Amino acid sequence: MDVFSCSIILYFTIMKVPEDWDLPSEGNDKLCARFSRAVYGTNPGMPYRLYTPKTNDRVPLVVYIHGADAYGLDNESQLSMHDIGTVLTKDSWQAKHPCFVLAPQCGQGSASFHEQATETICRIASIIVGSNPHIDTRRLYIYGYSAGAAKTFVILKKHPGLFAAAFAICGATDRLGIEKLADVPLYLMHAQDDTIVRASYKTPHDPDPVFLGSSDLYEEIRDSSSDITYKSFPVGYMKEHYGINPHCTWVPASEDEEIWEWMFKHVQESGG
Repeated sequence: MDVFSCSIILYFTIMKVPEDWDLPSEGNDKLCARFSRAVYGTNPGMPYRLYTPKTNDRVPLVVYIHGADAYGLDNESQLSMHDIGTVLTKDSWQAKHPCFVLAPQCGQGSASFHEQATETICRIASIIVGSNPHIDTRRLYIYGYSAGAAKTFVILKKHPGLFAAAFAICGATDRLGIEKLADVPLYLMHAQDDTIVRASYKTPHDPDPVFLGSSDLYEEIRDSSSDITYKSFPVGYMKEHYGINPHCTWVPASEDEEIWEWMFKHVQESGG
């Protein structure tokens, strides 16, 4: 398991969500209602939601992984807590880029539990792809925020070539297998004053840290990557423009249509 995910889990197990956390926008509940509900497995299984577009064309499947603030089994929080999970189901986006959106919900647990969770997410995605001929396997995308971004990195390392593009918001990873991240088109986003998941773990006393924030990862693989973008918000930006915690960069992410256009332009030569 990517070691960093464990530290994110511990943070939200021990501490409450900060008071300056973002809130979902008015109308997000209506977008949440567009998703069907299911559970994969038992005892207790993994809840997930699936948005199915109104089209008979072959279209992308997007896998969205929430952060540790939405851990649970209610099959609701992964979508209702923020706008970032429902952004691609808006009418304006679906009119241009119809797509399926898979939103699994992870529970709290040990490192081995979360190791299994990443594989369960991939199994659910595989089942959905296999049972739906309207999914274009050349256009499978994945994104996540915070611990969901950490899980995104784990999945990309374990399953290179599966996804056509990935978007990791305020995430981090360890060094093991980072060369595999250079093989997938990757978009990174982070605020420089994020204290929950740091954009950089480098210090004068530790120039080669075990953990890599978005800034560190970008520096490590940008020369070997064929397609990597890093959007960094300066100190104070999130407070000044949004009045929220610097960790909550999923808010500007949900508003930045250029990122989603970037993601959807990527098509693999053959299905992953």
